[in-house]
Amino acid sequence: MADHSGPIVARLGERAVREAVIDRRGRRYHFAGVARRDPRGRLDVTALRQGEWIVAPDLVYRKA
Repeated sequence: MADHSGPIVARLGERAVREAVIDRRGRRYHFAGVARRDPRGRLDVTALRQGEWIVAPDLVYRKA
């Protein structure tokens, strides 16, 4: 993701979570939650819905 946009809606540790991010092509994604992890501690990408992406660190954003 290239740019953060909108207000801070949460904090993950010391990092601010923005309401939205905008990629290099100008597409906007809205914060959808924190990524789930499987029993081994790996990101559970099977839990993502269509149009959702994981953005470091462990944040899920959905295409607007």
